[in-house]
Amino acid sequence: MAKNSPSGTRAANRKTDADSTSPVQRPAALAGYRETVESICVAIILALLFRSFVAEAFIIPTGSMAPTLMGAHKDLSCEECDYNFRVGASVENKGSSTRVVAGRCPNCRKRNVLRLADEANHATFNGDRILVSKFAYAIQDPQRWDVIVFKYPGNPKQNYIKRLVGLPNETLRIWHGDVYTRTSEDEPFRIMRKPDRKVMPLAHLVYNSSYLAEDLLAANYPSRLQPWDRGAEVPPEDSWQIQRDALGLTATVTAGDTPRWLRYFHNLPSDEQRRLIAEGVSMQSVDPYRSEAITDFYAYDSYVPQPLINNQHSPWESSGLHWVGDLTFETALQTSADASEAILEIVEAGIRYRCTIDLASGQATLAILGEQAEAFESGAETLTAATEIRAGQARQIRFSNVDSQLRLWVDDDVIAFEQPAYYDPSSFQAAHNDRPHYTKDHPLDAAPVGVAVRGGEAVLRDFRLYRDQYYIAAKSNQKMHDYPWGVEASAIMGLLDEPSQWDEAALWERRRAIAFELGEDQFFPMGDNSPESKDARSWGNDRLPPVPDEDAYKFARYHHVPRDLLVGKALLVFWPHHWNRPIPFTPNFKRMKLIR
Repeated sequence: MAKNSPSGTRAANRKTDADSTSPVQRPAALAGYRETVESICVAIILALLFRSFVAEAFIIPTGSMAPTLMGAHKDLSCEECDYNFRVGASVENKGSSTRVVAGRCPNCRKRNVLRLADEANHATFNGDRILVSKFAYAIQDPQRWDVIVFKYPGNPKQNYIKRLVGLPNETLRIWHGDVYTRTSEDEPFRIMRKPDRKVMPLAHLVYNSSYLAEDLLAANYPSRLQPWDRGAEVPPEDSWQIQRDALGLTATVTAGDTPRWLRYFHNLPSDEQRRLIAEGVSMQSVDPYRSEAITDFYAYDSYVPQPLINNQHSPWESSGLHWVGDLTFETALQTSADASEAILEIVEAGIRYRCTIDLASGQATLAILGEQAEAFESGAETLTAATEIRAGQARQIRFSNVDSQLRLWVDDDVIAFEQPAYYDPSSFQAAHNDRPHYTKDHPLDAAPVGVAVRGGEAVLRDFRLYRDQYYIAAKSNQKMHDYPWGVEASAIMGLLDEPSQWDEAALWERRRAIAFELGEDQFFPMGDNSPESKDARSWGNDRLPPVPDEDAYKFARYHHVPRDLLVGKALLVFWPHHWNRPIPFTPNFKRMKLIR
């Protein structure tokens, strides 16, 4: 190398001690630089190969997969209950001067007005950065409930991310929020049940008793958890005792031979009541047993654009238009050594789904109670399993009724019953209507979750209630709800708010179902944020400009993604938005997660 350099030749002809080694050192240095450059080039090539064939990073632009994945959004801590939640801000990216200035807490339903001028963390954050495996579907077929990335059939240059719900060669039906399929016209539709690991990732918070709103506490607004006896018009005084403070809710009971019930009433304060509370008015006279239907409310969709901030109700703040009966709840339950029994109950469509735990043996028994005992799909009226729950212990217990299946977890471990607790409500002997039910003797779906203890003392803390994902049966140019044309949102919400009208309303029977035929290598994706997801339900009515690839244009008229447009499987959120305070660019470690 040095012989091509005049200065290098002169250096080689000098024999002084100081520079006698320079002919050797210079080539070594250049060789080191070359190796460094080669290493960088190899790293870049490997990175490109990795990106092309193994994995790639994506940024989520919109909120169609919220709350699983965040598009552009605001990240808030409720000013009253301090619960952390996110509201969408993608509307700010649509070329308008609109700014999102408020959002509604999913826990206490307080409308939170953002402090854009002086709160750096109320800025609009970009969507989640996720890692996608492009190799996953080269070694196995896509699985139902996977979160997938694919090329949008109407524009294969554009990537979409949704959840896979429909598989090739099946007819998919969406009805009352659930997914049903069949592979032949000769067989009935069967509900598609989520595996255990997907139940909580697809759950939406309804209430967390560890985050209590300070304004409601100060105004003595009734607790949503209330002691209850059948036929009671006011909470019995010799049952559960409720204590609420800054640390959350604690319920205690001393029970005899009769089970003592604690039930959840979906008693939400209105904006008018919130206004009166702000003026110092007490809410002690509010009926503690007042309730309304649990709905498909999405905090992410409760964003309020600036022009509507002074409105009492904006179209972006819908409290949900669909009753959701599939529920999951969990709580920390501690019992005394003499307690004999704990009972967990979820009501759906007037049917009581119950898990009874013998605190002496730990045996858990599942049963379905309507006007009479109903049977599981296996024909058995009860199913049993062994658990480690015993009297005198504190345990974290979770009970779920999702997709016509009962499940029990103890300390986050799923309990295996004799067989899966599948049931088919259409087979029940008692008259069954898939709608909320209510009676004065028993509130049923107006107080759909209950915990009871018999024969001893108990303490209940950290109660959390979730509702299941609800898929809306709408396609093409239909309004994004299950009801036919001409039904106004105000009428739907009025019905959902009045349990006394549930049994007489004809609106429940008017809810629609939609179906889609899938062929070979055709997949049906939908977003977790069902009301605001542009997914396979609505592609059939897209107005697309002519494109050179006629097949791509044709696919946009279909409600599916062909196999050759699948990109890969979403793996993890490796970089959610950072925090601007207290230190700029502080990593948001809490929201880094595997994508389920």
